[in-house]
Amino acid sequence: MEILIAGLILTASIAVTMHLFNVGYGYLEKTRQINVLSSKLIQAAGLFKTLDLNRQSGKEDMGDGVTIVWSARLVNSSVPMIGEGEFTVKSNYELLLYHVDFTAQYQGITKDYQLNVFKYRTISTSGNKAL
Repeated sequence: MEILIAGLILTASIAVTMHLFNVGYGYLEKTRQINVLSSKLIQAAGLFKTLDLNRQSGKEDMGDGVTIVWSARLVNSSVPMIGEGEFTVKSNYELLLYHVDFTAQYQGITKDYQLNVFKYRTISTSGNKAL
């Protein structure tokens, strides 16, 4: 009888240990997925500086199975003035501020982010057409 009870206790402790390993592995995998998403945030910020944000939305592949779906809107634009008083002239650059909302997706995990992107573009000297 004592051997039977000892066997039941041993079996229960092995079952509990296996369950804890399974739970721990699940949390470890979730942490790895979040780390992969987080590692792509700096790359995404650099990508938004190179994208044509006038498209207003898009989907980009960031590599390693990570994709981002984004939408952008122009918050404000300005042409700085150079000089003072009667010698004030418009700059050859237009400053643009965009607000970008994007969702990073990886293996069923999605995280929402917001980012402000500051860009500039050259204004041609003949008319107001941007290059």
